[in-house]
Amino acid sequence: MATSAHTAAGPAEAPSRPLVSVIITTRNRSKPLKEAIESVLAARHEAFELELIVVDDGSTDDTADLTRRYPVVYLQAGGVGMARARNAGLHAARGDFVTLLDDDDAWLPGNAVAQLELFARHPEFGAVHAQALLADANLRPFGEPVPAGPLPSGWLFEELLTYWPQVGTILTRRAAATEAGDMDPTLSGDTDWDWLLRVARRHPIGRVEQPVMLFRQRATAEEQLAWRRFPAMVTIFHRHTRPLGLAKRLRLQPILWRHRGWWATVFLQYAGQNWADGERGRAYRSLYYAFRCSVPHALLGCLRSWPLRSPARGSAGATPGAL
Repeated sequence: MATSAHTAAGPAEAPSRPLVSVIITTRNRSKPLKEAIESVLAARHEAFELELIVVDDGSTDDTADLTRRYPVVYLQAGGVGMARARNAGLHAARGDFVTLLDDDDAWLPGNAVAQLELFARHPEFGAVHAQALLADANLRPFGEPVPAGPLPSGWLFEELLTYWPQVGTILTRRAAATEAGDMDPTLSGDTDWDWLLRVARRHPIGRVEQPVMLFRQRATAEEQLAWRRFPAMVTIFHRHTRPLGLAKRLRLQPILWRHRGWWATVFLQYAGQNWADGERGRAYRSLYYAFRCSVPHALLGCLRSWPLRSPARGSAGATPGAL
């Protein structure tokens, strides 16, 4: 794997302030990547030293040239997929704390600061996550912060089965990240949720009721991408509940049922959006996916509002909060 540090990421000796490693994985999206990099650099703070790592997973655009303009560590991963690219960044990180950022999202001022303050008060925490603001394609925020509060801290493994925090809000202690191991490249999606659950089984987790990043929502229906994520969600849920006793598994089963219902609703929204856009084949496929997720939820949704006749666009791209 090729590596180049365009400028020094920090002093050679151990910094007096904690070092936070921010890892951005990217592929052929130099325009949003530029916004992501600049948002992190603009949020630098006296509370921490910053190491910014960009892992280029086989880009053929001007990504390499772009990164030369900024003080980043640039790694070329060669098209290995997001999980392996993130693992490469985690292995290269030198920080006391690590965090990941999708290349189309952006930091807000105060990201990492709020989490570090909570870490300082609770050295037993393995990770701390904050809130995100949903944003449109131009990074204009809308709606309420997600996940919604109240958000107490503690042993949150079971609660974290109910929702997946946006990865850019999570700051993880380096030791806990190493202990959790690599992200699983065999999963078709949500590898960061699987990884956070591994941390949460071993350590208490902190939560901060403060938006620290903008989570860009896609303007078009992406049913194929969502369909890759759905089976990963089911696999991850079973992976982390299977070792539990039968009584506890039965008690937690309604969580998976609610996840299935949420995904069915997402695909019904995609069906209506595709139909309104004249994409009949994609609309039927989205409707099929909704029923694959949950027949009862899909039937109920169709009875309430038949998606293939509705021109209304839903907010299908929104991330799930606490379900």
